[in-house]
Amino acid sequence: MSEEDFTQNIYHIRAGEDNLRGKSFSHQIKEVSTFIKHQCSSENLNFLIGSGASLPAVPLMSWIFSNIKQKEEIEPYLGKFIDSDDIENYLNWLNNAITFHGEESGEAYPYQKAFKTTKDELLKTMPKRYFELDDPFNEKVVETLENYKNFYGNIFNQREFKNHSPLNVFTTNYDLFNEVAMEDLGIHYSNGFKGSVKRVFNPYEYRLRLVDDQNRYKEKWSTLKRYIKLHKLHGSIDWEYSDDLNSIIQQNPKYNDNTENVMIYPTIHKHLESQQSPYSELIREFTTNLQKPDSTLVVIGYGFPDDHINQLISQALNNEDFTLIVFGNSDEPKAKSFLKENMDRMNFHFIGGSFKSQDDGHYFANFIEYLGCDKEDEESE
Repeated sequence: MSEEDFTQNIYHIRAGEDNLRGKSFSHQIKEVSTFIKHQCSSENLNFLIGSGASLPAVPLMSWIFSNIKQKEEIEPYLGKFIDSDDIENYLNWLNNAITFHGEESGEAYPYQKAFKTTKDELLKTMPKRYFELDDPFNEKVVETLENYKNFYGNIFNQREFKNHSPLNVFTTNYDLFNEVAMEDLGIHYSNGFKGSVKRVFNPYEYRLRLVDDQNRYKEKWSTLKRYIKLHKLHGSIDWEYSDDLNSIIQQNPKYNDNTENVMIYPTIHKHLESQQSPYSELIREFTTNLQKPDSTLVVIGYGFPDDHINQLISQALNNEDFTLIVFGNSDEPKAKSFLKENMDRMNFHFIGGSFKSQDDGHYFANFIEYLGCDKEDEESE
């Protein structure tokens, strides 16, 4: 089937049934839009954003890994990952191999070289500095950043005048599109780092809330509504280990081309406590927020490659007041597997289909359109 011949059709699977089957396309869009806007009023609203959201500026991890595999220093050391597209578990496998052989041994050297090459090539695929994300001549970057800005703008259109808990955004992405979009829109956010000149990771930052104290004579201050807690579950291209023996995890906005200390998961380091932090704290934040009363998790651009994250989401589904909404492709293997395992749950919604082209109903840009749809749907059947 050519792109011109595709049939517009959106599905909304709940408890194994498609709630939109047999309805016109305009009604499908309207119902999805109404449903999403309603869920954005959840007291505890969480988003899990994967690499698909940063298209077209940043390629999918599977595409990146496919290219990396062709390199001569990688190919002999792929092990069980010859046919896999899971680049992060491959890094973890290399990390374990280095630990097994001993970091200083000759046997570990080719694995170290493969690890460094994979990490370097991965980081090369994404814009690194702020000005690279604000480049008007890079159409892919402009499009991606605009998507993120529209996303946050539309979310706060639904929550602006309601006194809800801060929005939680969890992401497995290393890029800076979330941060730049929020700063361009004047949205306050915390990413777990404390300080101004020397920004050091401190999970206690997630416990704090900003208040509006414009009227100092008010008996009760209002919490700041345009406030986001950003959790980068796999690290970031502007996180690094300090050069001192304490191996403090710090944020360095002056990212350079030396990727040795860049904190992406999993990272080789001699200090076990540093390997556990900040990832253990970030996963704990994820778990804690999914277990709060009246919580909703909306999943976008995430293909369910991380088993530990998938398991935490499945556990949260045991809570009746938790709602999971996944925008995905039900034909993609790992998403299909997660759907099959959980499809009978009443609090699990899986939305996809074809909107502007074949199998694009779950795309980030289209999700933003669902959020922005007026009550009178403008789409033709």
